[in-house]
Amino acid sequence: MRTIHWMSLGLLVLVLAPIASWAPIFDALAPERIDRESGFPGRPEIPRVLLVSIDGLAPRFMGERQTPTLARLGREGLRARLARTVVPSNTMTSHTSMISGVPPEIHGVVWNHYQPWRQIEVPTLFDACAAEHLRCGLMAGKRKFAHFAEEEPGVDRYVFAPDAAAVFEAALVYLRERRPDFVMIHLAEVDLTGHVHGWGSDEQRSAIERIDGLLGSFIAAAAAEERPLRLLVTADHGGSDTGHGSASKDDAEIPWILWGHGIRRGVIADEVSTLDTAATIATLLGVEPLGEGISRFP
Repeated sequence: MRTIHWMSLGLLVLVLAPIASWAPIFDALAPERIDRESGFPGRPEIPRVLLVSIDGLAPRFMGERQTPTLARLGREGLRARLARTVVPSNTMTSHTSMISGVPPEIHGVVWNHYQPWRQIEVPTLFDACAAEHLRCGLMAGKRKFAHFAEEEPGVDRYVFAPDAAAVFEAALVYLRERRPDFVMIHLAEVDLTGHVHGWGSDEQRSAIERIDGLLGSFIAAAAAEERPLRLLVTADHGGSDTGHGSASKDDAEIPWILWGHGIRRGVIADEVSTLDTAATIATLLGVEPLGEGISRFP
């Protein structure tokens, strides 16, 4: 009898102990596309708003030579002297704070993979879209971002795409087909390259330069549409060695740039939080500010 008991306990340990290592397999179960065709009329009288999150982009690797597009946006728009993400500085945790305006101790999202038994329990920018009948979309480079679109009527279209070029292309198609009010665009390569080769490695720097070039082309195409454009570019975290998640400067400092129609030029002297992103986007969309952050517009 005792032998059976210990064998059962041993099997349980074998199953549960490596849960952290096999959790990523659930990412493969996440939907790659959701089309709701909400029919929301939107507000074409206001400028279109785009939120671009460059996953893993640390400001210390940006500059006039390395990232000329981002440097231009910073010169022509409003940029943070210093911006910081939340702790733990992980992708799902930070992006939930980014679009809800509340810290992890309130939203409770501390998992970092797609987990189909979980839901985002706090109001986000997409809930505001639904409440105000705005047409809004999400294009992402990681499958786990389906968490922000499932059970969310405020997401008119969600698309997962395998690289930044495909994410931008999906966003442009959506702009032209549905003429949305707000689109969130997530780009994964800087983070993925950092985890393999290290933050600041030649490979990661090449990924940063490539995304900067793609961003420039995308902005030119999006700005050619008939509707004025406003753009907020940020990141969820930085990184060091081949990881991130801590409160260290390398992990927690992020870029934060607001650019486009009616955006003043300048530098925000006080520290910007990723919580301010939700409040700022809400103000740009003409809806009630979200969460605990500060709107940095106008």
